[in-house]
This record gives sequence, C-alpha cells and structure tokens, in this order.
Amino acid sequence: MEHRIHMQKDRHNNVNAYRMTSAPRRRGIVQTDRGRNKNILKGRKNRFRSLIMLGLVAFIMLSPQAREMTIGKISEVKEFIMNPTSGYLVYDIEADYTLNRIVTLENSDNDFNEYFIETLPISPDIYALENSNAMYTYTDGTQDQPNQKIQDVTAIELRIDGQSINIPLENAAIKSKAEAIITSNGHEVWWPGTSGTGNDFCTGGPCVKVKVNLGPSQSTTFEYLVTVSSQSFTWWSDADDVDARIPGFTTGILEENSGIFEDFENRGAGERTDDFTAIRWYNKNRPDYAIDATAANVIAAVSAIDSNLPENNQNAFTFARAAFDYIRENIEYYTEEGSGSAALSGPACLAAGQGDCDEQTNAFLSLLRAKGIPGWYVFGILSSQSYTKWEAHAWGYIQLPMSTEWCNENNIELDSCYVEASVDVTNNKWLLHTASALIDWIEQPDPNRDGTYINAYYRPLLYSDNDGDCVEKQDCRIERDRIFALEGPVSYGGGKFPVYS
Repeated sequence: MEHRIHMQKDRHNNVNAYRMTSAPRRRGIVQTDRGRNKNILKGRKNRFRSLIMLGLVAFIMLSPQAREMTIGKISEVKEFIMNPTSGYLVYDIEADYTLNRIVTLENSDNDFNEYFIETLPISPDIYALENSNAMYTYTDGTQDQPNQKIQDVTAIELRIDGQSINIPLENAAIKSKAEAIITSNGHEVWWPGTSGTGNDFCTGGPCVKVKVNLGPSQSTTFEYLVTVSSQSFTWWSDADDVDARIPGFTTGILEENSGIFEDFENRGAGERTDDFTAIRWYNKNRPDYAIDATAANVIAAVSAIDSNLPENNQNAFTFARAAFDYIRENIEYYTEEGSGSAALSGPACLAAGQGDCDEQTNAFLSLLRAKGIPGWYVFGILSSQSYTKWEAHAWGYIQLPMSTEWCNENNIELDSCYVEASVDVTNNKWLLHTASALIDWIEQPDPNRDGTYINAYYRPLLYSDNDGDCVEKQDCRIERDRIFALEGPVSYGGGKFPVYS
C-alpha cells in the first residue's frame, strides 16, 4: 500500500514536522486526486470484477505453498495482487535492499543566504525481542536459540557534492559539530551521538546531521542510502491466520497461553510498564495528548470492547486483539492532502471515525493504556508489494505476557516470559513485521516523561529565516523536496505470504 508524507509547519519555531499516512483499507475504496474516496467496484466493470473476485476466493483457498507456486508461474497474478481491491497483500519472508532518500533543497530568496539542517535517523538493527539477547531464559539459567534479528542494517552512506560519506553504524562512533565534514560547497555533515543537548546533538536516538548552506537562488541535492537485510517475523502462532513458514510462528503467543493484566509488572522487570503505560502521553505542538486513556470516548470504547468479551476478562491478548479489531472496524482511513494540521489525537481520531496511520496508532495505544498494556511508537518507511513505491509510515509496538502456567510448563523465568511485537493496525499486521518495512526509529523511554524523544523525531528539520517572513509555508525561502528510491535490485528469499485486508 502506498503511504504519503506531509511536512507540517510550526509557525513559532520555524520547524517542520512529518505526518505519516497510509492507504485506504476498505476493500474497493481508493482516493481520487482530489482526496475523495471512490468505490471502484461500482460501474460498468462490475461483472468482470465479480468474476475476478470469484477466482480470488478459489485462489486463496489453496495452501500457502500452492499460492506461492501459482504466483510464481502466472505472471499476470503479480499485477493483480498489487491492486488493493484484491482483498490481501503479498509480502516476502526475506528481502535485502538499499533504500535511498533523495533530498533537494532550494533557497528561493534572491537576496539572503539561508541554511537548512536535517536530522536523519541512523536506522537500528532490530531483534525479535528488544530487551533480551535470547527469546527466553530458562529456570536453570540457560537460554534457547539466539534472538532472531529481523532487521540487519549493513551500511549507511551519505552522498553530497560528489562526495561519498560512510556513516558508522555503532552508537559509540561519533563526530561532533566541531569535527564536521565540510564539503566542497560548504555544507556540513556530522553524527554527534546523544550525549548533549541542542540542535547540534541527536535526541532520542543516533542520527546524522546535514547542514546545507545556500546562497541566494542556490540549490543542492543530497542522498541518504540505507542497506538492510530484512526478515518478516510473527509473534503470533494461530495456524488459521498466520503462514507457518514465517519465523517466530512456533514460539508465538495465543489467546489461550496469554497472561493477564497484572502480569505486566512481572515481565521484563516491569520496565515497559514503567515506561509505556502513562494514560496521557505526548502533547507537544497539539491541543491535546496524542495518547489519552482518560478521554470520555476512549473510556466508552473500552467499555464497548469489554462488553463483547467474557465477563471480567483479564486476558491481555484477548483485550489487545479486540482493541485492534475495534479500530479496524470503526476507523476509516482518511487523510487530507496538504492540510498541514497536527495529527489527530487518539480521542479525536475516535470521535472523527477516521484517521491516517499515526492517528489510528494514537487511538489504538489510547485503548491499550486504559488497561495498562504497554504500547509505544514505531516510525519508518513502508514499500509497496513491488518495492517500487516507498512512503513514510507510523505504527506501534506492544508487550504481551505469556501465562504463568505456560511459563512454568516450559521452565521459563517469568522475567523473560513475554513478547514485544509489532502492530500495524492500518495494514492489518497483528503481531507481524514484514520485510518490506524499514524501521527508522523505535520509541525509547523518555527520562523527562514529557515526550521529548518523539517530539524530536516528528520535528527533524530546522532552517533559517533571514528575511523574517516565514510565517506561512508558502513564504518560506527554503524549499524542500524528498523522494524515496531503490538503489539497485531487491534480493528475495524464503517465499511469499498473504496478509488479508
């Protein structure tokens, strides 16, 4: 699915912010070039599409292996499954690729020199369990198989002014502002680490700083390339809904082996509970908190979810999955192109009955935090099935405990007996990471408890305003354009699997 990115303008600080969105999820609904939804299943081609859908029903009844063989042998199917009306998307189990951010900057002022600073995240290696070196620790002190690496960043390169700069992947390798690389045209590049404060340092995670200095009417382009080896992974082992070939299937969580709400204090030493269960979270540059479990309509939604669950339900998986389904069923994808407004909070998204990917994530995490289930933000870049289109995207991570009985039966210490899993409500990825998603940043515990880290990610751009008229976006003298593009081919492996929409 295609995802779009908007730059928002903070009028007081001359800072732009990203707004991540996603494509419509309702079957047969697409957006027109005017931002309106249109049902493309209506019209003169209904009969043809009905025949296609009948064929699809037969197609999806095949085994995963048979579907993969069919996809491989019938080339026409490839184009068909890329159509969102087909009802499901196909992903690779393994994919290696290099993604290039190409940023073009222009100083449209004819009289003044201007500068522009962009903060680029250093994409991290991602493991199936972020807080441990192994999936589980047994009561005898041994550990099972090594923790699965689901994103392996092998190289990061910055190209500017004909120069290629290799960016160190280790957090310990830093280059301060005073040590910045100066290009032939006077631009500056450094990667300062997170040990300081202010615009010369990184906040909330390692980064690269690029300061572009432009004279009147000058422009420049730089490229930021990330090479990754990515692997799909599931933390769910439901044989009816998850392809068993996806890594993680055999050790995934189920409703019947899930723990209860009070178990969160005993899993991961309670760290995620301490860090990611605040009932109101992140109110920077918006009229309300992005996550707010105290809002009346959030409380009402939680009550509605509970009313459809067993009486006095305490099962953490049961509620989290029901909250996921609630957002899927009640929130329609919507984004207003070029609106420039701040992303809707969780309560506002529920009230509107619509939202883009980060707004739906706000709503989902608001529901979880009403029950004390840890949930936090993830930002990255998501590709289409063909890897031809890449757009910025937002989703979430959650923690779920395994039941005490299951942990004891498998001789696993309670402190490590949980999963930390990716959840992308917009794209129906329940406890699933797909190889087509490049993770740029996962929210880390904020020592100030004020959303500083996520605010820094949302506002990665800083620029000068020497003529003083940059109030509205159209008045600003620095113009920025960014596209994503693959550098070279994609290497696939492990087969393909569907995710139903």
